[in-house]
Amino acid sequence: MTYPRSRLLRLGQTALALSVSLLLAGCFTSSQPKFTLASAVPALGNGGRYIVYQRNSDGSFQRDESFEMRGRADRGYDYIEDKGKVTPVSLHRIGPDRYVAQAIREDGKTADYLVLRLRGNEVLSYGPDCAKQDAAKLKGLGVEIRDKTTCVIDRVADPAALFATLELGEPGVKMVRE
Repeated sequence: MTYPRSRLLRLGQTALALSVSLLLAGCFTSSQPKFTLASAVPALGNGGRYIVYQRNSDGSFQRDESFEMRGRADRGYDYIEDKGKVTPVSLHRIGPDRYVAQAIREDGKTADYLVLRLRGNEVLSYGPDCAKQDAAKLKGLGVEIRDKTTCVIDRVADPAALFATLELGEPGVKMVRE
């Protein structure tokens, strides 16, 4: 089952951009989660409510909706949209202030990925664009590129290393804890 880009963008943007901004152009995905909950870190503490700000074409941010991240005992989070839909998300450290957000789709298996940068009460969400990456480098790491816009990471041996080396571009979403 495939989600439209807008669905993932909203999640990533709305969900820590967690999101699952993830099916935007240039999405990174896998048929099964590449990170285990054992490697998850509770980077957002117990969670909380976040206000989402979408990046405008001029680089400024405009307030959008809000969402809740609720910490779970397994070190993961439930991303809860205002309408009540719940998406399981886990955060995995790839740098001093950077994390990969792994969001599990409704099928319970397929995962989508974003890179987050945490700065105090602010979370910047990056949806790395598959089309703007070095294709030879991606292929060398085991990434399968589909239609130039989707990077499938099923064969990637070290997903943390992959995400740590991606060109992130500008954050598409900023989330601020209420």
